[in-house]
Amino acid sequence: MMSVGAFGDTEYTPAMPAIAQALHTPYNMVQLSMAAYLVSLSVSQLFFGPISDRYGRRPTMLAGAVILAGGALACAWSNSIWPLIGGRFIQGIGACAGGVIASACVRDVFPADERQAIYAKLNAAFAVAPAVGPMVGTYVASALGWRANFLVLTIVSGALLLTTWRWLPETLAKRVDPFSQPTRVLGAMRRVAATPGFLFFALLGGLCLGMAYTALIDAPDLVINVLGMGGGGIVVIAIVILVAVVIGDSLCAFLSPRINPWIIVGAALLVLVTGSALLFIVAARMNGHIDFVLYLAPIALCFVGVGLCLPVTTAKAMAPFGDRAGTASSLLGFVRMGVAALATLVMSVIHRGSAFDMPIMFLGLSVAGALMFATYRLAGTRHRGHDVDT
Repeated sequence: MMSVGAFGDTEYTPAMPAIAQALHTPYNMVQLSMAAYLVSLSVSQLFFGPISDRYGRRPTMLAGAVILAGGALACAWSNSIWPLIGGRFIQGIGACAGGVIASACVRDVFPADERQAIYAKLNAAFAVAPAVGPMVGTYVASALGWRANFLVLTIVSGALLLTTWRWLPETLAKRVDPFSQPTRVLGAMRRVAATPGFLFFALLGGLCLGMAYTALIDAPDLVINVLGMGGGGIVVIAIVILVAVVIGDSLCAFLSPRINPWIIVGAALLVLVTGSALLFIVAARMNGHIDFVLYLAPIALCFVGVGLCLPVTTAKAMAPFGDRAGTASSLLGFVRMGVAALATLVMSVIHRGSAFDMPIMFLGLSVAGALMFATYRLAGTRHRGHDVDT
């Protein structure tokens, strides 16, 4: 559930230069297909959570898998850029179900003192999938063409449908009807958003996801058009991101029972800012001659920070919510994916096809996170449900 949507995020990214060429469109227009995907992924989460609170986690997940497969097929049949962007929009609607329902199921089943470690494991699955995606996508695009990338997503979505039908039990103990009065849905979301600390943790997680998505949509152009390398370079970047995030997740799972989570978040942001600054310095000192290995090192450092930060922000954002876990998970996904969508949109606007595109985005996102953290801590905004000192 956590992996298939995330796999679909990036499996087609190695084919982006080929898509731009085949559909006779600029590369930054193909990047917009990711922004469209993330926008629908973000907005749809406002609905999947309440729907799962009303109808249950299992049927909601089954519906999401069907929509995900339909969107992939629409992309495969596209003959111009706008139908492809529309197909990605449909994919985003279906893909959001996995993350929303998985987070809500954890909240349904596990006691509070176990959730952070469980979220760290789920986050590892979420991180592995978009890193594996470009590896698979590179081979598929080179061997079978870019349309085959979306056929692979259709097959994987079908596998999600079958495995959900076979193995996912219903975890919701008490169903509520958030749709009996529309104002109740809005009221529930307002109460979730007003919970002290919720928006802080959600926005911080969104900045981390923004770094991941901007890296993955910039990597194909960087490797193929800027550095003049083959598709294997995309695979190398994906492996580096995968290993780095898993290291960060593992560190988070190890440190969480032993260290105050505020320290973990602060350390993660320090790692992110340091890695982003080093990446910019590397790009500036290369004078147009990029050392690929040297360029990868600060990227890896950044994604260790991402892996360290995301599980803590997820656990603390979800901590206060009981039978409204679906609604809280939806709003959390809406905010985080909305921030990531905005980041990819900015990337498509500032894209110049240079080695500075990624460092500029990384610096902006990491510094914004550090400033948020400092402001929040200095303001002393505390709440028993989010106070990580307790």
